[in-house]
Amino acid sequence: MEISAMEGQTSPFEIDVYLEAEEVTSLASGAWKRMARILKCDENRVRQRTEELLTTREIQKFLEETIMARAAETALEETAPLFMGAPELEGDSPLREREPFSFRARVYPVPSMDVDCETPIVRKRPKAAKDGTRSTSSLSDRDLVRETLRARVHGTIPDRLLRKALALKKEQFQQHLADKGLTYREYRIAHRVKPQEVEDELYDEAFDELSTDVALDLVFVKQELSVNQDKIDATLAELAPGREKELFDELSATGKTWMLHQKARRNVALDWAVEHLLKR
Repeated sequence: MEISAMEGQTSPFEIDVYLEAEEVTSLASGAWKRMARILKCDENRVRQRTEELLTTREIQKFLEETIMARAAETALEETAPLFMGAPELEGDSPLREREPFSFRARVYPVPSMDVDCETPIVRKRPKAAKDGTRSTSSLSDRDLVRETLRARVHGTIPDRLLRKALALKKEQFQQHLADKGLTYREYRIAHRVKPQEVEDELYDEAFDELSTDVALDLVFVKQELSVNQDKIDATLAELAPGREKELFDELSATGKTWMLHQKARRNVALDWAVEHLLKR
């Protein structure tokens, strides 16, 4: 594998990756093994079975995405700064098994912003209601710290990061509708909302989630924290209780362990903030 990286930690950070024919063959072999597991068929029959179920273009896309993702993960580990979200991958030409292949990977580093990691976080005293009763916050300690840190971020979130977050949120919304068996129109009728209200709600959710991720990543960087294997294991258990190995194997096979590491480092940052900033 040959890697050509952009100079410095620019945003976006880009690398060009060149794979030898032997590397493409090895990565393709792994992709076919994963397909055999998905289809629950013998590896000797996986190509035939796949051709019965998928189009040529769908098979091509599966191989390209799998090979680029796995190769990019290795290359980015060696060259890239801490980044947010999924890598963007683009092949220079159609992939052919047993032939060299090159592609470009693009990621967005944690933005150069600031977050207040010094001022204590104090739970506000509940206000008395007119009837004399007192309400208390329903936020857990971790949720309170998470929301407070999000509000303490200083600077402007890059537009590209926000556009990516919004696109992902819309994709998740469409998947939610599909899972519920609802059309977009049926959803709006059921919730009595106009199209612009749906757009605004998705934007607000995407912005809040991205702002929270930025805040925690900034804490992680500013406090020079690190992720150990125990935290990786704990994050796997949080994401897939009882299926930790299965999830890790799937993330490794698809070149998506970056998702695990991003989640783990934000958990580490939140743990630190709860311990050092929250005043009970």
